[in-house]
Amino acid sequence: MNTLFTTPRPRRERLALTLAITIAIKCLLLYGLWYACFSHPQTRHMVLPDGQLERHLFSTHPTQSAHKQP
Repeated sequence: MNTLFTTPRPRRERLALTLAITIAIKCLLLYGLWYACFSHPQTRHMVLPDGQLERHLFSTHPTQSAHKQP
């Protein structure tokens, strides 16, 4: 019989399974990284005034504006 049409099918299924497992593992790793680094703020009461944030982001000398106390 013609084996040309029967052999690629298991390869495709194995490739699909490998890709699905790889994507699932990557999603879990990304979620773990997000959870470890970004899910919890340093303090719950941390508030940065808008004016101070604007001065820090848009100043020409960020080292000088970081040390100023309003």
